[in-house]
Amino acid sequence: MWCHLVYSYNVIHILVFFALASICGSVITQGIFPHQRKIYTNGVINDRMLGSGVMAQRFELNNMVVTEWGRIFVGAVNRIYELDSDLTVLSEAETGPVNDSLKCLPDPKIPCNSPTSLTDNYNKILIHYKGLKEKLLTCGSVYQGACEARNLKNISRAQSYYESETGSILDFAVAANDARATTIAFVAPGPPDLDSEVLYVGATYTGGKVDVYTEQLRGVVPSISSRSLGRNRFQLNAKFDNIQAMYSAIYIRKDVRSKFLIDYVTGFSSGIYSYFLTRQYASVQSTDKTSPVVSKVIQICQKDLYYNSYIDMPLVCQSENSGKVYSYLQAAKITKASKNLQLSFGLRSADDILIALFSDNEGDHESNSAICVYTMQYIRRQLLENAQKCFNGEDLSGGGYLTKKRCQQLGPFYREEEYLCNKDLESIGNIVGIEVATSNPILEYKGTWLTSIAVTTTWDQTVCIVGTGDGYIKKIVLETHERAREYEQVAVDLGSPINQNIQIYENSIYVMSKQKIARLLLSNCDSRMSCSSCLEDGDPFCGWCVLDNRCTQNSQCADSLSDRWLFGPPGQTCVAITNVSPRTIAVTERPTLYLTIYQLPDGSDYTCVFPELNATSRAEYWAYGVYCLAPDILQSGIRVTGSQDLTIALNSSETGKLFLAQNFTYFNCSSFQSCSQCTNNTWSCDWCLYDNKCVHDSLSVCQPGAVLSLSYRGIESQQHISSSTGMKGPQFCPGIDADKTGKIYIPEGVEKDIVIWGYSFPQPRNLQYTCHVMVGDIEYTSRANRSSDGNITCHLNSMMVPSHYTEGMYEAQLHIYWGNLYRVEDKKGLYVTIYRCDVLARGECGLCHNVNHTLPQLQCYWCDSGCKYQSHCHKLHAEPCPAPQIQIVTPLSGPIGGGTYVNISGKDLGSKFEEIQNAISIAGIRCAPLRDRYQPSQWIVCRLGPSLSERSGVVTVALPDRLAVTFHQKFSYQDPTITRINPTAGPISGGSTITISGENLNTGRDITASIGKVECMIIRDMVTSNMAFCETKPTNQSTEPPQPFRMFFDGYEEKNLNVNFEYLPDPVILNIEPLQSYYSGGRRITVHGTNLHAVQQPQMFATFTDSDNNVRMTEKQVCTAIGPTEMLCPSPRISRVHLGLLNYRIQRHSRQRPTRDVVPMDVQLGFVMDNVMSVRNLSGSGVQSQMTYYPDPIMHNFSEPNSVKKFKGEVLIFEAKGLSLAATKKDVEVYIGTQTCNVTNLSDTQIFCTPPTSQPQGKDERGNKDSSYPVVTVKVGNLEFRVGRLEYEQMAVLAFPSEYIMGIAAGGGFMLLMILLILILCRRMNHKAERNYRKMQLLLDNLESNVRNECKQAFAELQTDITDLTTVLEGGGIPFWDYHTYTFKVLFPGLSDHVILHPPVIEQKTGSVGFTEHGLQHFYHLLGHRHFLLTLIRTLEEQKTFGIRDKVNVASLLMVIYQDNLEYATEILKALLNELVEKSVLGKHPKLMLRRTESVVEKMLTNWLSLCMYKYLRDTAGSSLYVLYRAMKLHVEKGPVDCMTGDARYTLSEDKLLRDKVDAKPLNLNVFYEGEVTQCKVLNCDTITQAKEKIIDQLYKNIPFSNRPWACDLDLEWKKGSIPVTLQDEDSSTMKWEGWKKINTLQHYRVFDGSECALIRRYQTIKSPNGSLDTSVVSVNSSMAILRSESDNGIKFFHLVKHDELQTKEGGVKMVPEVFLPRLLATKGTLQKFMDDFFQTILSVNQSMPPVIKYLFDYLDSAAHTYGIHDPDIVHTWKCNSLPLRFWVNIIKNPDFVFDIHKPVIVDSCLSVVAQTFMDSCSTSEHRLGKDSPSNKLLFAKDIPNYRKMVDRFFREIRDMPAVSDKEMGTYLTGVSRVCHDNYFIQNNEDKSQPCDTTTSILAYPGKVYKSSALKELYTYVHNYSSQLMEVLDADPVGSRQQLAAKLGTVITAMEGPLVGRQAYV
Repeated sequence: MWCHLVYSYNVIHILVFFALASICGSVITQGIFPHQRKIYTNGVINDRMLGSGVMAQRFELNNMVVTEWGRIFVGAVNRIYELDSDLTVLSEAETGPVNDSLKCLPDPKIPCNSPTSLTDNYNKILIHYKGLKEKLLTCGSVYQGACEARNLKNISRAQSYYESETGSILDFAVAANDARATTIAFVAPGPPDLDSEVLYVGATYTGGKVDVYTEQLRGVVPSISSRSLGRNRFQLNAKFDNIQAMYSAIYIRKDVRSKFLIDYVTGFSSGIYSYFLTRQYASVQSTDKTSPVVSKVIQICQKDLYYNSYIDMPLVCQSENSGKVYSYLQAAKITKASKNLQLSFGLRSADDILIALFSDNEGDHESNSAICVYTMQYIRRQLLENAQKCFNGEDLSGGGYLTKKRCQQLGPFYREEEYLCNKDLESIGNIVGIEVATSNPILEYKGTWLTSIAVTTTWDQTVCIVGTGDGYIKKIVLETHERAREYEQVAVDLGSPINQNIQIYENSIYVMSKQKIARLLLSNCDSRMSCSSCLEDGDPFCGWCVLDNRCTQNSQCADSLSDRWLFGPPGQTCVAITNVSPRTIAVTERPTLYLTIYQLPDGSDYTCVFPELNATSRAEYWAYGVYCLAPDILQSGIRVTGSQDLTIALNSSETGKLFLAQNFTYFNCSSFQSCSQCTNNTWSCDWCLYDNKCVHDSLSVCQPGAVLSLSYRGIESQQHISSSTGMKGPQFCPGIDADKTGKIYIPEGVEKDIVIWGYSFPQPRNLQYTCHVMVGDIEYTSRANRSSDGNITCHLNSMMVPSHYTEGMYEAQLHIYWGNLYRVEDKKGLYVTIYRCDVLARGECGLCHNVNHTLPQLQCYWCDSGCKYQSHCHKLHAEPCPAPQIQIVTPLSGPIGGGTYVNISGKDLGSKFEEIQNAISIAGIRCAPLRDRYQPSQWIVCRLGPSLSERSGVVTVALPDRLAVTFHQKFSYQDPTITRINPTAGPISGGSTITISGENLNTGRDITASIGKVECMIIRDMVTSNMAFCETKPTNQSTEPPQPFRMFFDGYEEKNLNVNFEYLPDPVILNIEPLQSYYSGGRRITVHGTNLHAVQQPQMFATFTDSDNNVRMTEKQVCTAIGPTEMLCPSPRISRVHLGLLNYRIQRHSRQRPTRDVVPMDVQLGFVMDNVMSVRNLSGSGVQSQMTYYPDPIMHNFSEPNSVKKFKGEVLIFEAKGLSLAATKKDVEVYIGTQTCNVTNLSDTQIFCTPPTSQPQGKDERGNKDSSYPVVTVKVGNLEFRVGRLEYEQMAVLAFPSEYIMGIAAGGGFMLLMILLILILCRRMNHKAERNYRKMQLLLDNLESNVRNECKQAFAELQTDITDLTTVLEGGGIPFWDYHTYTFKVLFPGLSDHVILHPPVIEQKTGSVGFTEHGLQHFYHLLGHRHFLLTLIRTLEEQKTFGIRDKVNVASLLMVIYQDNLEYATEILKALLNELVEKSVLGKHPKLMLRRTESVVEKMLTNWLSLCMYKYLRDTAGSSLYVLYRAMKLHVEKGPVDCMTGDARYTLSEDKLLRDKVDAKPLNLNVFYEGEVTQCKVLNCDTITQAKEKIIDQLYKNIPFSNRPWACDLDLEWKKGSIPVTLQDEDSSTMKWEGWKKINTLQHYRVFDGSECALIRRYQTIKSPNGSLDTSVVSVNSSMAILRSESDNGIKFFHLVKHDELQTKEGGVKMVPEVFLPRLLATKGTLQKFMDDFFQTILSVNQSMPPVIKYLFDYLDSAAHTYGIHDPDIVHTWKCNSLPLRFWVNIIKNPDFVFDIHKPVIVDSCLSVVAQTFMDSCSTSEHRLGKDSPSNKLLFAKDIPNYRKMVDRFFREIRDMPAVSDKEMGTYLTGVSRVCHDNYFIQNNEDKSQPCDTTTSILAYPGKVYKSSALKELYTYVHNYSSQLMEVLDADPVGSRQQLAAKLGTVITAMEGPLVGRQAYV
């Protein structure tokens, strides 16, 4: 039984133990000591730097999105990154750099001939689109801001959107294409009919500060737009059509967009509206950097397709207290209002609010910022007020930067949505509001720039996450609409602004700086380890979960009742144990602990837990908390030393966790080992004085005599023995006073008594004191006595210093014991110093005396030839010291001015300073010692006095009572002198090394130099007696005269023989040429600049970036300065190592991105010019410093055997490859042996040089002369090629055999001598002729090659220009006329004015007004009768006086009248065509139908086709026609054009061929115009007007002609030297002779290539009403024939050729030299491609072809079938006479009908040839060609058969097409008719609400063309032939039946009134 009980007890004990362990385990893991979880004390979880390995000039992060599943996408420069939620990079896609240009279209597959360069791609748009197929939408700054859609699973897979169906840049240029320009985009609902979301985009205009072409190209990109996210992704949502130009977009006005730049800050959707927030100038009149800025909100109704609902207004953030306005909007976010803000703003529901950040400047580290909050209700209310003002007639439209519409008074009252969603009233819009939305800041910051914001809400709070400009994240809670509070700040990337894209995902915040992305905690509750820290910050997400004892969000607390989850603003009181009583417990006690707890939650059971003791105790409630029994610490096994703080914690039964804790203390008196420790604490411990121990209960333990604890308060004093003595506190403890005792010195081996001072020493009571000294390992013990005054006297025995110790003094610690057991306390430590005199003196008498002077208590004396303790000396008095010894003296020279510090070292140099004070002399002159630098007996430093002259002498030391000694080397006084310096000038940046020549330059110790007041650093290691060097320091005094150069020797200035140094301005590099070199370098590079001579040894180097993005530098090359403005440098060599790195980089780029161009091997040049840093990197200086390196050329050895070439001619030719890439003939040197071969010509594959006349001396490989053939060496820079040897051909000497000479010597010597001379002469002439022939053959071959290359180059240049032009055209740059202008030019060709352009004159009849209006109404109705109109046309054509001009006019007037009703016009045309076909078939020549304009119907057909084909021209065929026109104009202007005759070198027309050889050379002029310098190409033979027009063409390329300035409005000034000269066609310098004057050309003024010119405006040219030039005032283009009239004195003018000389000669036959005719063929060959493209375009059947062509051709086929015509040639001819002849030929001859261009005479003649060729291609008859055939037919003889096949195929394909139904035809005609009132015509009458096709609005035709005027003009024909018309109508049965005659009479009466003798109709 007992065993069972014991077993049960043990089991229970074990169970309790494990339960306790479990609870304590929970304590360790969950309670006061929480989980081992990662705590982020600074709020940043992790971060990552991106951009490593990215090749970019300036890498930065641009945009970021976070998906719903936590995937992060970052858009950066040249990269798109994909990261997970922990910022681990998962993948990246390379987006740049790419070869791009602002003038290139996006698609890299399209060749671009504008100069391209590697361009960084800045990410502008990054959107996660959640459409049908989720995509990552990205847009960059390259490729005109085009976009891609990327696969979310593989971001490298991207679909690019570079083109569209229309081919317009408008469809794919989405973002801004500039790194600094802003772009914002967001996805929001679109108009209801689109039934999808759209992409809203705002982009800053980027074409302002570039060239004119780029300005126009970027002008197509809208400022604000909405774009499709469906099939036509990124294209505009709506474009009414290509003609009307109504878009879902807003454009800034063209005249202000370049300067009035708008920064788009953000955009969002709220309700049914989309909003853009901007920052822009307050006014278009003030757009400089100091102009005021305003922030605006723009609203677009999402139901509005065409942005008619656009409205904006200022957004103001202004402090009500200070009145300060924060004008610069930095960032903003929209969110739903939380509960507290709903109450504060008085909102009924969670409506949208806008939280915006503002600053008082553009943004920097000195900005002041503010946060303002607006409700969207308030913003819409203010916008509504502005809209109502406009609808009430107040003019608020346009604002100066938008297209101005109308604000007018409207009758009915509109609802709010109708005001703000104005989608139907197109005339009202673009409202720029004047009412503002104002808010008072809820939080202001001084000196802080707020850059970005994200917003989130907790259960009742709105929280803003705000980024700053210095890299911090601020967390701010909005408490009310008037107050906010910042509760936390986290450092992310100090010094780097936080990007606007802050994203919040779950409990994480993702932020970006320039290059870093970081993840922060949204609510960092876990880092707050206590309740106070949890509540003190006021984090709205965090509260203290009391029973969980942790800081959590509300949702994470198990029980979120108010007493268990505490939250609130700072100052909230926490639940805590405020007191534990008792607080301290002796280890021998076990009391009850009372815990005072504030706000303890009720309803839970609690347990006291003691974690360190592994013990628990049940807690019971009491009035102020709970109480429990303290554990027995002695049973716990814990040993307490001194005191130990333990924890008492409270455990809740609800959570099983410890949630409250407080400390209490156990103390153990027995652990204190000293009296001071025992008594100097807060515990109740006493020190037993005679027991030498610390106890808690001194009464029962101690002998009499104790020191009480400081904590003793006299309670129960009877228990304390010594309570009556008053010994309380550590001051009564026995101890040694080390300060009072002082230092103790004991000589080695000497016994000595010392006194130890102290306090409270105990009485011995038969106990003895002893002193213990520890010396090394030996302890010396000696007796001690306590004196009556309480001190201790120690009798120290002799002690020895350890043998290994070499110093003179040894410190040993001294301890005092009493009773041999207890040590007297010594808090500071007591030491005895054992010393040895001989060691301290180091064997020197002087040092021994010095020891005696400084430490007399040591009693060290010099005796017995050593330093000894006084008692050890045998003699009673000290011995004298021996003489001093001098060992070293430095320096041994000094200036005569003195001041040199001389160092003297030796032995026995005195024992104290007083002994040496006057003991030093040098060369007889006193040297004053320095006290602070004197080392007794060993070292003296003295300052030398001056000398009157140079001298030398000994160094003497004469101490008192000793022999004077001298040094064995003499000291010299010297007078240094400077004779010259080199160089004498250097840059102000310093760094110049000056060589100083002179005498005694190494004098003294401290040598310095200066230039004026600027130091020149002496290079001390290089100073000799005759030469020194110093390096100049920078100065800012560049304008002062030369400054004296001075040197100082120990402060003494040398004799300066007038030596000066001049600081020159730093060198500036202005130009470097050439900028091409071979890898081997050595090419002579000419550098121009200023102050190049200021540098002694300039050097040039090159840098490039390798594949690892490391900058590499080549070896430096020394340059030679020719003068201040020119310098010659050899190009640096690219080593093999560098070349490998460079080639690898190029190969990598070409492999990664095979785009348009090969990546050039470019390096950046830099210069080392002393310390001038500005020339080391020229990349940003505007100087072209990028050098292109090419592979080394290849030289071929002589092909002859053994490479020995026989030289026979006068020119030596070398074969090579790649010579002209980076060399000219000046860079090539050819050596033949020891002599040079003069290089005369150089091509890419050949070198031509003229060798010496006689064979030079040969030389071997080492350069020594030898007898072999000379070696031929070619040098190109550092390259040297040995191509072989050269053997000169020896002249063969004609010799006769000696036997013949001897045989005839007697009889024919004289004759043979003559024959011999003749033969030799002939042979020499023969050889000379042969050499000349070979020379000529070589020169002709070379000439032929040069001509061929020149032709190829000319053709290639034209191809480049045209290809560039083609690329531009695809971007929408064709200057089309609008529909109105086109119509007028086609209907009334050659006229600049017409009555239809003016309103009709209202005539007044019989006092009544409006009589004519009534008549025109009736006349218009009458024309609507088909039978009357047909009868009118037939009657007019029957009249003999009705001529061709009248027929053309009537046809055009009818098309004007019925342009808005083409269906009716087509019906009339068809009826008239039926009659024309019948008439032609019955005639003899049916093929002639439609050939000529002999009737009204033929002109009507032309007009009808022209109107119906306009859209086809604009969309399809116009571009190829424009390219053909521009190609002609470009090619013609490349050669000379005679401005008087219009003749040109390059033409297709024989009549306009320039029949003379004119030497024309191209010139490149640097033209300054409107603040920019542009390089323009002209010819030296151009007249001044021609030159101006060519310059204007290049400055305004592709700008409409009507928008350009006129040449006559501009003066061309040439900067000739420093004086500008105005160039004119005729002035006083004009050349004249024999009655002729030659018009001035550029050559006349001697303008050279590269000249600087300027175009300056002069006056305004008069223009006609329709915008074209009034030709009566001035000629427009010098390419026209400007035939000046002869002056009174008969002077005639000419340009290139006198035109009288070109008249007929030799019997009237025109002189055309055959040599010039091939020019026609060359021009034709150049333009052939463009003609073929145009013909292929207009003769191709495609979907864009208008149905009118099929309809017309089917009608002609049907008519032929009806009249039984089976000859296919007739039908073919009819079709050719209709569309090709009546339309295309007219358009080809007159492209100015379609385009806003000028057509010069020479281009007109070429176009006529093209038109004739087209007509010949339509003909079915064959033309026999002969020598008399026209040249244009001969030119295209081989091409016309191919063109005919194209025509036949075109007709055949149209015939095979499905027939066009009447409905389809009607729909198309209706669409064309709608143009008149939908876009291109503006009504001029007062009632502008009526459409133009109603009968009530016929008097004022809408637009610039007045229908009423056309009616009145047509009526004049009725008036002239009224009687004939009345007769026909009366005789016509149909007319009689319809009473047409009576109706006509009514019209006549209404128009003219009743006249006498004529019937009046009513």
